[in-house]
Amino acid sequence: MLQLGISAFYHDSAACIVKNGKVLCAIEEERFTEIKHDASFPVNSIKWVLEKANIESINDIDEVCWYENPKTKKDRVTTIFNKRFFRTFHNRVKFLFNYYFYRPSLLLFLYFGYGGKIKYVDHHLSHAAFSYFTSSYKHAAVLTVDGVGEWETITISSAINGKITKKLSINFPNSLGMLYSTITAFLGFKPNEGEYKIMGLAPFGNPDRYFSKLNSIFNSTSNGFEINQEYFTWEYSDRVMFNLELCQLLGIAPKFPEEPLLQDHKDLAAALQKVYEMQFGLLLKKAQKLTKSYNLCLGGGCAYNGVANIKAYEHFKSVHIPFAPSDAGSAIGACLHSYKGKRRNNSNPYLGDAYKDKHILNLLDIFSNELKFEKFHNDSLLTAIAGLISEEKIIALFRERMEFGARALGNRSIIASPKFANMRTKLNKVIKKREGFRPFAPSVTLENSKKYFSIKEPVPYMNIVAKNKTKLFEAATHIDGTCRVQTVTKQSNTNYYNLLKEVGKVTGHEVLLNTSFNLKDQTITRTPLQAIERFLSSEIDVLVLNNFIITHKK
Repeated sequence: MLQLGISAFYHDSAACIVKNGKVLCAIEEERFTEIKHDASFPVNSIKWVLEKANIESINDIDEVCWYENPKTKKDRVTTIFNKRFFRTFHNRVKFLFNYYFYRPSLLLFLYFGYGGKIKYVDHHLSHAAFSYFTSSYKHAAVLTVDGVGEWETITISSAINGKITKKLSINFPNSLGMLYSTITAFLGFKPNEGEYKIMGLAPFGNPDRYFSKLNSIFNSTSNGFEINQEYFTWEYSDRVMFNLELCQLLGIAPKFPEEPLLQDHKDLAAALQKVYEMQFGLLLKKAQKLTKSYNLCLGGGCAYNGVANIKAYEHFKSVHIPFAPSDAGSAIGACLHSYKGKRRNNSNPYLGDAYKDKHILNLLDIFSNELKFEKFHNDSLLTAIAGLISEEKIIALFRERMEFGARALGNRSIIASPKFANMRTKLNKVIKKREGFRPFAPSVTLENSKKYFSIKEPVPYMNIVAKNKTKLFEAATHIDGTCRVQTVTKQSNTNYYNLLKEVGKVTGHEVLLNTSFNLKDQTITRTPLQAIERFLSSEIDVLVLNNFIITHKK
């Protein structure tokens, strides 16, 4: 059984190839276009996965799996627009045009000549399937939370022996994801992109100033909650997500992107996070009650909220959050749900590009006037990198296959010593050129993780924020004493694990500061040429391409 999975048209477009239930390769469209969270039809990604999987013709595919049901989505959009027929006329025309002329079957035929089977899987079921089928559980509760799928914004399901049964759903316009994106926009950041900035900003604020006002928009129901739509434009506008009534409710004006962050903005971010965590906690409690399971799988874009995610342990003994819980991962989830064969281990997030030394040497020859390099055997390479880390050097790693999802997990990472706070300042201001409140993550060997961090089980994909139990690692610890931890094992990433071991020999702690290998407003580095260009345009000290250590000639 050969499947092509696709997600597109909202954010994080992606494609994958799954063979007999095993994910062979997957990549996001943004990696090619360099448009963050690119929502376009993933032509480049589809071409790449077909080539990577050695599939000569797309018609050799048994089925294409699409991550949502376009007809159900059309029903939601037209039903909502009918409430305000004249006000939504322009948006209605635009949506119907896109619905008919950008439908998956037509685009696949026009771009690739594909006329075969397309399986449409409900949006939240794709989220649920990706989360559950990348876990090790036989029986689990599955909670999905995002902006909106077709109708659903939240689902709770019971997963038993490969079968996912929905127990509860909450429909648009009642959406925690839409609320989080709206306040993200209110604070001057880009929705569907800047939400993680709000999560990082929240610890700098006092939630009590705006909590009661923000919480007043919720009404409890037997099914969960309803959100008062008096303050929002979700049902009729695709440009602005809130109206004057929200400004009056909060008592402050929205922030423009170029304006400085004030304490009011930090307090509002804190209140939003507190409101989200409260509603999320109620959903967790309901999920455990409905499923009677103490294993939890989280899915949907809101599963990137690592601060809230740790609260799942108040109701569950074990929690699984996959490596790409947003729409990108749903391309895989749609395939895994459709496949009815034996369940396979799909916990590996390293599903992207890798490059041969020959390709890298050709590039280094082109840049020979600007760069010098030396090739190492693997063991001596790791020893050399560990020595550079002890000297407080900043190193860009580009080795083996690229990660799928929003987190760099050691193969496309910038690494540094987590010891001193000034390293965080340097990375934010000088290297990444981004807001100073943004935190970094520590990578740690699994066997040493509980010595430093308050985690209950492995956190391989950096989706849990936990307390730092020590006064160590200032550069990777946020203002509230928390860290977005990544635990590493020899099985999950042998080279990165061995590097952490070497760092431990030199520094006494098997811990590294880890952030994605990109600069301001860039997508994660995909090619060696990008790696070299970004290295040359930044103040990164050392670039590691495969087993080559590269430095500036100047």
